[in-house]
Amino acid sequence: MNLAGPPPSPDQRRSRRFPRYRTQLDVSVQVLGPDGHFQVNGLCNQIGEGGLGAIIGSELTVGEMVNLQLLMPGMPQPVSLRAVVRWRDRLQHGFEFFGTPSEDRAKIHDYCKDLSEEHRI
Repeated sequence: MNLAGPPPSPDQRRSRRFPRYRTQLDVSVQVLGPDGHFQVNGLCNQIGEGGLGAIIGSELTVGEMVNLQLLMPGMPQPVSLRAVVRWRDRLQHGFEFFGTPSEDRAKIHDYCKDLSEEHRI
């Protein structure tokens, strides 16, 4: 049962501020739960300058704030991003970046720019 509603429709996706691209990047999600912080690992399967989609091993709540650690190619350290859960369909989640420093925004911009048009969703 999906209490969070369906993922964005194709029309909603087209109205995004930034295009999304298919990718495969390791991501870890840090969440502040009722018993303290916990971490869930997953796979980022789509990314754009404004957010990302990921399959993770736990169902998060829409509206929940999280910290993401995204391992990007050619970078020795993961990019750390604050994000809000915008939608969920079982274990697939959509995250919107929140308060991203310009340095990290530039890293994501450069990564997306390097992805080919065939990866565009």
